[in-house]
Amino acid sequence: MTANGEACLALRSRPAAALVLLVLAVVAWSGKARADDRCAGPLQDDVCAEAVGSCPAVAPPLGLADGPWPVFQHDVQHTGHAAEVGATCANVLWTRKLGGKVLSAPAMGAAPAGQQGTLYVAAAKNPIVALDPQDGHLLWDHTDEAGKLPDVSSPALGNGDLVYVGTRDNDLWAIAIPAPPAAVADVAWRQKICTDGDVSTPPIIAADGVVFMGSNSLAGGTLMAMCPGPVRTVKWCVNPLGGTLRNVSPALSPDGNALYVSYLGAFLLALDPQSGAERWRLQLQQRRNNLRYPNQTPVVDPGTGRIYVGFDTGLFAIDPTSPTPTVTMLLPTYALAGKRVESPPALDVDHAGGRLYVGATKGNRSTLYALDRAGNVVWQRADLGSGRLRNTPPVVDGDGRVFVAVGKTLYALDPTDGHTVWQLATRSRFASSPIISAGRVYVATVDSTVYAIGGCPPPA
Repeated sequence: MTANGEACLALRSRPAAALVLLVLAVVAWSGKARADDRCAGPLQDDVCAEAVGSCPAVAPPLGLADGPWPVFQHDVQHTGHAAEVGATCANVLWTRKLGGKVLSAPAMGAAPAGQQGTLYVAAAKNPIVALDPQDGHLLWDHTDEAGKLPDVSSPALGNGDLVYVGTRDNDLWAIAIPAPPAAVADVAWRQKICTDGDVSTPPIIAADGVVFMGSNSLAGGTLMAMCPGPVRTVKWCVNPLGGTLRNVSPALSPDGNALYVSYLGAFLLALDPQSGAERWRLQLQQRRNNLRYPNQTPVVDPGTGRIYVGFDTGLFAIDPTSPTPTVTMLLPTYALAGKRVESPPALDVDHAGGRLYVGATKGNRSTLYALDRAGNVVWQRADLGSGRLRNTPPVVDGDGRVFVAVGKTLYALDPTDGHTVWQLATRSRFASSPIISAGRVYVATVDSTVYAIGGCPPPA
């Protein structure tokens, strides 16, 4: 080869070599930015390798926080029922625009007597925004660590001053609530699912402070019990659970001695909350749902311990009798109308002998059913406009009034016959449910707008 040829080859090779180096540098930088040091070892093969079986002693307070709505669907049985009365009219007190989509229900913490607490919304990469519920002004919206979107995981408040939330970077975050006037919260710890599983499940907190979290984890499902306190400690871990675990929050029996979780849109599993040992496992239907957005969280009756869970074929009731639970198909929505249950029911144990409210959807049309304990349909509303009841369960206030978000409209319904008490149309659709506190309803739309509804005149 001539000298000119070698020179031309060198000139052609330099851009190619530079491109290779640039690609390698980007790959190396991306790996460094996204990798978790703990995931470089055994946890990639066994996500449960850190489980220690017990928790260190932690000073109280422990358990779910006091407050009007501290966890998804109000309580660890997920009844969706509040003792407080919600809004009696559609008066919008304030709105607040946040950054990023809001795909999960907010939570409300406690406050001094006669005052509202703090409203916590999972939004953007913060991943929590704290608002003053009186007027919606921002209290804080950043942590000392960066993350990804919180997705469908609703915040859970408890164990003193901690708020827990799952995110799409495969983490459950434990965030220390800052004292005013601090604008940045410290992250106590983050539990990563090293087998790559979004934590879209709303966590719950048991009376002893143990936090139960779930993850899809490569479609196999992972369930973890995290110890309370400022140090990240895995008490127990089950992996693989048996199938897809998306958006589903675990539920506790009234005595706290059984933990229930549904998965793959067909199965219900009962575990020992102290050890994670399996008690029983039921396949309630042959049809399975592996889609991203349904939320088929189990609901437990606080009085009887009966479990309600909705799947594609309808609403099931499970009596956890020993040694074999008893299963009843309470409402066969698919056989009756080709509709699927894609949100948990709400349970009003204080009125009308214990009313159940559950939504079912076909295409973009939904029906809300009111059932008695025997499964008889008391009333139904199939005229609530266009929209899916998917991860948008109904909630019930202290007067028995039912609130449900369908499409771009929030409805307040009378429990007697289901007639509309009031409705509020919004510009963007709802992808999560409302919460209730002290004469108000708080709810957020996908476009990150938070609404406070209330301030209504007393009834005549």
